Amino acid sequence: MNPVEEEVKFQRAWISELYREHEAICWGHRVHLPRPMIEISSSSKEWGSWDPDSRTLRISAALIMQHSWDATLNVFKHELAHQIVTDIFGATEGHGRLFEQACDMIGVPHAFRGARGDVPRRIADFRDERIDSESMRMLNKVRKLLSLARSGNENEAFLAMQKANKLIEKYNIDRIEEDKASKSVYAIIQHKKKRIENYQRRICLILREHFFVDVVYSSLYDPTACQTYRTIELLGTIENVRIAEYVYYFLMNQMEILWKGHLQKISAPASGNKRSYRLGVLKGFHEKLDRQAMERTRQYRPEPGGPRTMSVLILAQDRALKEFTKMRFPRLSTYRSAGANIDYGMFQAGINDGKQLNLHKGIQHEDGFMGRLLAGSSSD
Repeated sequence: MNPVEEEVKFQRAWISELYREHEAICWGHRVHLPRPMIEISSSSKEWGSWDPDSRTLRISAALIMQHSWDATLNVFKHELAHQIVTDIFGATEGHGRLFEQACDMIGVPHAFRGARGDVPRRIADFRDERIDSESMRMLNKVRKLLSLARSGNENEAFLAMQKANKLIEKYNIDRIEEDKASKSVYAIIQHKKKRIENYQRRICLILREHFFVDVVYSSLYDPTACQTYRTIELLGTIENVRIAEYVYYFLMNQMEILWKGHLQKISAPASGNKRSYRLGVLKGFHEKLDRQAMERTRQYRPEPGGPRTMSVLILAQDRALKEFTKMRFPRLSTYRSAGANIDYGMFQAGINDGKQLNLHKGIQHEDGFMGRLLAGSSSD
């Protein structure tokens, strides 16, 4: 296939997916819009446009190739807001009051509501956003405690992790009790897989119950592979999402390290029920966090059937996060995943190892640190 044919093939696939996204956005936000013409433009200066005369919505190929599909969708929503102004409000307004109202109707993020030409050339990453000095101090303290949690002294490592969790919990209790304004953000975790595994769901449960983030399972298109993959979205304050994202990759990485160590310990080949062992590790670690949380919150006695942890209680009271999640997922539904078949020998071995696991700061990329958890001073 020559380059021209390949480009045509990709553009046809992208247009087809954008039509599907148009339908999904309208359905999700209960907005009734006629189907427009959708084109992939060659513009490198204008990421998107809406032409009411020809009823054409254009998205730049450069945007699709240079940025994530999530960024493409937010630009696409910007142009859909213009279509709403035309087709629902019957106006020709640019970026005024009606446009803002249209953006609210379909959940266009504020960073993508600028006038044409003002859409940022560089997509902002929430990890790069400024954090107030108090929150930064909290993050730096957590970072230093996680460094101590690498200690070979089990008691010292345990206490360091316990102090880090207590610090995170106090930050969130104070934030809710004092009704502090806090910006909600989201991080998308994508492994380019068609399914979310049971052990990933277990990590997400840990994050929700102990690290103050909401978790949504979703899907996202990959324009380079022309495939749609399952995703995990973490939603919460900038500080909480940064910590939770780190914990997710830390646990994914530690499961592999512990599994290899377990095989060496029992002198077994690289076989056996790895999934059962992973689930055991996470159950053991989860129980450890539960015990720590109970010790920290003895004064808190939840009602029968009420929230199990302070994290769940805070999430239930966080109105800003609820509104943000509703904007991202207006028709969110819940369901239970099927249970996994368990090899109980491997499962118990995993539990035993998970109970010994302490959350700590990675030293290098291979530790699961991902190079972007917590900002620290150069003197650390």
